[in-house]
Amino acid sequence: MVVTYDTGKKIVRIIDLIFDRERNQLLGFLVAEKGLFRDAKVIPLQEVQAIGSDAIVVNSKESVVKAHRVPVIKEILHQNIVLRKKRILTTEGLDLGGLVDLFFDEHSGLVEGYEVSGGVFADAYSGRSFVPASEALKIGDDVAFVPPETAQLMEEQVGGIRGAVQATGDRLQDSAQTTNRRLQTAAQTVNEQLQSSVEKVNRGLQSASQNAGEQLQAATDATSSKLQDFNRDATASLTNNLVDPAEQKVYVIGKCVERDVLTPDGNVLLLRSHAKIT
Repeated sequence: MVVTYDTGKKIVRIIDLIFDRERNQLLGFLVAEKGLFRDAKVIPLQEVQAIGSDAIVVNSKESVVKAHRVPVIKEILHQNIVLRKKRILTTEGLDLGGLVDLFFDEHSGLVEGYEVSGGVFADAYSGRSFVPASEALKIGDDVAFVPPETAQLMEEQVGGIRGAVQATGDRLQDSAQTTNRRLQTAAQTVNEQLQSSVEKVNRGLQSASQNAGEQLQAATDATSSKLQDFNRDATASLTNNLVDPAEQKVYVIGKCVERDVLTPDGNVLLLRSHAKIT
């Protein structure tokens, strides 16, 4: 669309580009085609303030003029040269694609190249490619011809882009492999540390369990010994209470002992079957 700078209003839309093939230069923009009773309307390039991706800014609505007021544009329109969708071939017959747009210097209008759709060098993503401008461009009724050197330049550009993409892919692959190795090393280190910690805990638990078992056994033995001593004392006390000590003495005198008799300090008083109680 075309917008005026003085009012900020949209006034017209671009229909086509006006291109001087002799000078390889953009002269202006066609905004209204010639009719039976009307002249074509154009915007000369010198009336353009800025060319953006979404709009062309002109000074005012007076920037749109009738084609006959600009003789060089009138002549080109009279030749009825249409560029849009025209096929571009090399003089050797190689199809470079159909022209869809021009790249030009917005101040001088000099064409720097053409954007084409399809062709042997079309980008796999967008389906388009860039054709460098050639002074030897020859525009016919159905196709435009460029020299073979243009195709060679395009091939070099594609090769450079592919090389850059390949290099970027290699760098990404190397980076991914390095990151993967680092992650594996870190995971292995953490696993080893965890395993070591588990082993230390297990050893600590085993040692604590063993110590606790030994302490429990010692406590059990001590308790059992005390219970045996208490039982003997209790039995002797009970016997003394029930049977007169003198009668006990009469009962045991002259009899053999069935087990060793020890004094309280551990000395042998009587041996089993070797002595009689007197």
